[in-house]
Amino acid sequence: MATATVLLLAQPVLGSMAGWYTWTTYELTPHFALQDSSSGDILHSACNSNGSAVFPTDEPHRFHLDVPARSATPLQVRGWWDEDLNTPVAYLFYQADDTKIMNALFICNLTTGNYFADPNEVYSVSDDAGAPSVHETSGLAVEDLGDAGGFRVFYHDEDERVNMVAWDEDTDWIYLGPVSRKSVTGRSIGSALADDRAVSVAFPHDNGNIAVAQFNETAEDQWSLVSVPRPFARPVPTNETNASNMTLVRADDAPFSLIGFSASNTEVHLAANIHNYRRIFYLGTDRRMHQLYEVDGGRGGWDIAGDPEDGEWPVADNVSASMALISEPETGVIWVYYHSGGEIMEMYQNGFNIWREPRIALKSNGTANEDDSNVDEGNGDSGNSNDNTSDGGLSTGAQAGIGVGVGLAVLGVAAAVFFFIRRRKLAASAEEEAAAAAGGSPDGENKPPVYSGVPTTHSQSWHQPGYGDDAHKSPATAEPAELTSTTAPQELPTSVRYELPGDYHHQELGTDGEIGAAAVRESR
Repeated sequence: MATATVLLLAQPVLGSMAGWYTWTTYELTPHFALQDSSSGDILHSACNSNGSAVFPTDEPHRFHLDVPARSATPLQVRGWWDEDLNTPVAYLFYQADDTKIMNALFICNLTTGNYFADPNEVYSVSDDAGAPSVHETSGLAVEDLGDAGGFRVFYHDEDERVNMVAWDEDTDWIYLGPVSRKSVTGRSIGSALADDRAVSVAFPHDNGNIAVAQFNETAEDQWSLVSVPRPFARPVPTNETNASNMTLVRADDAPFSLIGFSASNTEVHLAANIHNYRRIFYLGTDRRMHQLYEVDGGRGGWDIAGDPEDGEWPVADNVSASMALISEPETGVIWVYYHSGGEIMEMYQNGFNIWREPRIALKSNGTANEDDSNVDEGNGDSGNSNDNTSDGGLSTGAQAGIGVGVGLAVLGVAAAVFFFIRRRKLAASAEEEAAAAAGGSPDGENKPPVYSGVPTTHSQSWHQPGYGDDAHKSPATAEPAELTSTTAPQELPTSVRYELPGDYHHQELGTDGEIGAAAVRESR
């Protein structure tokens, strides 16, 4: 069975990949999921990964679904560390065979690395929101605004237009109408969240161009659209512009052409940082990853970014292949995962805009500390392995004594390094504030593909979208509505707690999941 699974993962993946992140015990951790091309199961990286995504191929972790996903389903996951449960939780979004957009809550078992489902938290998002229709092969994108507004879910309707439904504790799921009234080419949707309500959505809108929509809650028409690389003709179209009035400038006026782009097959992914500098990523028909970036925050249009200075990104196994992109706006870090050479490859860019050499995604916790340079690049990636090795010549007592001594020494060094790095970050923050006061940015200008500014704080919104007995009711009206409430994100504590191996399971999760599920519901 294990051998068959390894061979299976080397085959083309029909469904999408999805990426998300969590903050776990002072670590920013990437996660990804993909659809098994044979069984249709949704596989995920170990939920107890810490600092690096661990994806075992011998016995893969699975999201067990009450409502199966359709073949080649789009996937989206959003998650965070639940303080009450002291474990990560994940919200999985996908499309079922009957075209409905589904949402299910999963809670992490830190011992096994598996997510277990809460059977009481499975919903048809599209039905509960009163969405008029969903395309049978819809795309899907999800952003979580946290305390500033809950979930935003983007999908295609039967008229091939990109629409949005939303949820927060005041409104439950509601239908908010189309992002664009233009029927589009392709079924891919990418999204990014810069800060609070700064949501952007990207999607192919014809055979050679990508539309990027920006949300502005203070504007009368809340979505404004640009086209890349061939711009829309003025006036700038919005979500209220009729499709017949959304025209493009002359083809000769386009600054460049998209390389290896097929609107009907290429997946579009979007990244953004807290300054709302956005980038588009896709795997082309040439099986290579391509990147576009905003020039001067979009005021100068868009341009093509080159490969990393030290080489090229790996060639994907398939044309216009699926990939998972994880973009954390406050730190500016990015992870990308896709299949290359029969393996899942990991690309990582740190907050200083430096791409690390691509590597095979980790397959076990025992390899989490091997060839891992995130800590040197400002991400604090330390893995989460508790595996020990023996030289064979030491007694158990001697090994224990050495382990304790070395452990104390490591803790001392780690503490010193922590406070040293913290002081440097505080100094960097002061420099940024001084630069901002002078009317400039620390970098002076927006250079490809560098983000302007280096964030100096790691904060996490510890919210959970509330669920009550009356949650997820169908709205009384399908008219677009405005969601309110803004709350500043809560910062991580500055004190560091170092724990001995095996000591981090502060709460045992019941085998049936009832204890954990009840706690999640109570926290909402």
